[in-house]
Amino acid sequence: MAFQKVATVDDLWSGEMLGCMVAGRKVLLVNLDGTIYAYEDKCAHLGVALSHGHLRGAHLTCRAHQWEYDLCTGRGRNPATARLQAFAVRVEHGDILVDVASTSLEST
Repeated sequence: MAFQKVATVDDLWSGEMLGCMVAGRKVLLVNLDGTIYAYEDKCAHLGVALSHGHLRGAHLTCRAHQWEYDLCTGRGRNPATARLQAFAVRVEHGDILVDVASTSLEST
C-alpha cells in the first residue's frame, strides 16, 4: 500500500491529536512541535481509541485504564512494556500522508 493523504497540517495544530481512518484502519495523528507522528489508534491494553485520551506534551494517557505512552517513541511509560504500532508518515505541500502498510516511522 502507498502513502495516502489523511489530513492537512492546518487540520492538526501543534499539541493536537486527531483520529482518522486510513485504508480501513484507525489511525491516531499527533503534532508535537511541528513533527507529525502516526500510530494505530488503539491502546495496547484493551484496544480503546487513544484519540479519546488525554495529551500533555509528548505524553498520552488512555482514558480507560490510564496506560501512558511517549508519543515521540511509541513506547509505554506505564507500563514500560507497552508499545504502540507506528506507521510511516510524511508531510508534502501541507498534506499529511500515512502508509498503514509500513511500520517504520518517517516523520518530517
